[in-house]
Formats: sequence, structure tokens, C-alpha cells
Amino acid sequence: MAQIIGLDTASEIWTTLEKIFSAASKARIMQLRFQLQTTKKGGLSMMEYLLKIKSIVDNLLAIGENITEQDRILYLLAGLGAEYNSFVISVTSRHEPLSLEEIHSMLLTHENQLNNNTQ
Repeated sequence: MAQIIGLDTASEIWTTLEKIFSAASKARIMQLRFQLQTTKKGGLSMMEYLLKIKSIVDNLLAIGENITEQDRILYLLAGLGAEYNSFVISVTSRHEPLSLEEIHSMLLTHENQLNNNTQ
């Protein structure tokens, strides 16, 4: 910690450490938010995709960055592939919003239907 060498008071040390860790936290928040915005389902199973999104959100929450349920839903829907377009349209055009848990359940059911239709 070369940044604190030569500082004379505990106050100076704490202020310097706070600035160092604050900058690191902001960078981490930006990295995680970017990851959340760009995560795609791709070849992942729906459960794997849901867990990946949850992991990123949990990491953001752990460092004090709140993500609203509505934002979680939007990020989740944005990362789905074309085979989920009809699902996304039906969810986003509803008058009554669905909870994240309801959407998770519906996505897992939709994936099962897609798998059954391809067999």
C-alpha cells in the first residue's frame, strides 16, 4: 500500500483507503452492470441462464448496488433468443406486471414446450 506511506494521521490513512476502495467498488459495479446488460441465454439451459443472471444480481447486491425487480426482469428478457420473442411480447404487453418468480416459472415451462416441440 504505497498510497498510505508517508501519511501522518489515521484520518489521512482512512480517507486515502476510502478513496482507493471506493474507486475499485465503482469499477466493479460498472463491470457487473455491463455483464448483466450483455448476458445472453445462448446455448445455456433456462435454469443455467436464470442462475447466471441471479449470480450477477447477487454480486451487485453484495456490494450495495440495488437492482429493482423491474430492471431484473428487463435484463432477463433482453438476453433471451429469438425463440422467446413471442414470450417476451406477451410478458411486456400485459397490463398487470408479473413478478420475477412468475416469469421464472413461465420461462421454464416455455423451455419445456420448446423442447417437446423439437422432439
